[in-house]
Amino acid sequence: MKTLAKTFAAAALIAVSTFTMAAGKPEVANPKKAVVNLSTADLAIDHYVAVMTEGQSAGVEQLFTTDFSQKVQASEVKTNSRSEVISFLKKQKGEQLNCKTSTTIVQE
Repeated sequence: MKTLAKTFAAAALIAVSTFTMAAGKPEVANPKKAVVNLSTADLAIDHYVAVMTEGQSAGVEQLFTTDFSQKVQASEVKTNSRSEVISFLKKQKGEQLNCKTSTTIVQE
């Protein structure tokens, strides 16, 4: 009987964690408080591409670590802080690029 109870408990935990990970892009009324599921590389990459190309701004803060900085090489080297990048991406909310994207995760 104990084995049966443990089996059902394990099955319930697996089902709950599967549904939690399967949560897609949330539609949240307040994007500042949005929590986006970035638990796998696929979800994180898909969200990053959506932010960059589709103008989605929900959960953009989750994409970058606190020590993130962006260095752009042009005629001069420009370094953008995390807050500058996030601010720029939030200003692009709703702006959709006329492009197609595809991603491939290469495993070594």
